[in-house]
Amino acid sequence: MTPQASHRFDNKKRRRPESHERQAMLTPAYVLEPVRELLGGIGLDPCTEPDNPTGADKFYCPPQDGCALPWDTATVFCNPPYGEAKNRWVERCIEEGAKRGVVLLIPSHTETRVFQAALWACTSVLFVQGRLRFGVLRENRRQEAASHGSALFGFGVDLLPLHALGVPCIKTTFPDEKTEASLKKALKVGR
Repeated sequence: MTPQASHRFDNKKRRRPESHERQAMLTPAYVLEPVRELLGGIGLDPCTEPDNPTGADKFYCPPQDGCALPWDTATVFCNPPYGEAKNRWVERCIEEGAKRGVVLLIPSHTETRVFQAALWACTSVLFVQGRLRFGVLRENRRQEAASHGSALFGFGVDLLPLHALGVPCIKTTFPDEKTEASLKKALKVGR
């Protein structure tokens, strides 16, 4: 592995606490704008920055804990912290997706319990083509990019119209109560 690429394979990034200063990566406009259009506007962004870059009608930002506060709008867009902290956000998106349209953006670590729980519970998923570029310049003047692929999950939202962003998949089966209970258990075990 070359020294230039070694930072991409650092598993310590996956273990960062929610309070870590490098935890938040803003959703790039080329992903955010099609999502906003699909939802007809973003009612709530529960984990954003004080300047509300998503343009949500309602938003929460640190030090508020948007995962614990009310999600009382028709649509939600959630790009949670990327470390293990994302688990509770995914769990909340799954719960809220039964009541309102929710779009969740997380790393496509398909081997993880939290990814698989989201996949079982979602209405649709879109595997984003390439790695997200965040528009933040690093010291070498190149854009900060994700070290992994990303996925958008739709809970009560059909992501097929976003096919220009990657490969969408629509679920044809939905979990029953027993499966849902085991998914919740898996989320708790994976923490």
